[in-house]
Amino acid sequence: MNNKRLYSTAFAMLLCGLFCSQSLKAQNVAETTAAQDAPIIVQKAPLSAEKLAAAEKKLLGKHMFSLQWVSWEQFGTAVVKRGSQGLEIEAKQEVNGDFVTLKGSIEIIDESAFNFTGEIITKVYHINRGEACKREGTFEFRATGKRKYWRMQQMDNPCDQATDYIDVFF
Repeated sequence: MNNKRLYSTAFAMLLCGLFCSQSLKAQNVAETTAAQDAPIIVQKAPLSAEKLAAAEKKLLGKHMFSLQWVSWEQFGTAVVKRGSQGLEIEAKQEVNGDFVTLKGSIEIIDESAFNFTGEIITKVYHINRGEACKREGTFEFRATGKRKYWRMQQMDNPCDQATDYIDVFF
């Protein structure tokens, strides 16, 4: 651990000792500091059974799915279902050889957001020399304002200098 990270952790622990509730342990602060290089850090607040059921109901079923580079006029399909390990999603949009696919599991964060863990593959003729770009890991999808879709929050394409708007509509 370098000195900056050590000092940051110590400072965060000091501030937490002054301002945080007793239930937040110093270990959590150190884990949060060490996890800053991770794709996302989302603190999941416990949902009531009713809110969890409503969020799950909104997610389950068939949805329009898109990556703006493929098309915002010809949508693909995302299907969310209950699997043996919880909610699962499989999605694809393809137009003229360009495509985006998504396959993995979902964990509900709150009424307007979920974490997707799995694989995303994009292929667009003018991005990454037209070669497929594969991402694996956990990504946050969030609906904000009056939008009628959950948008992936990690928008920077890791294979090129492009911003990807990957959306699952409701």
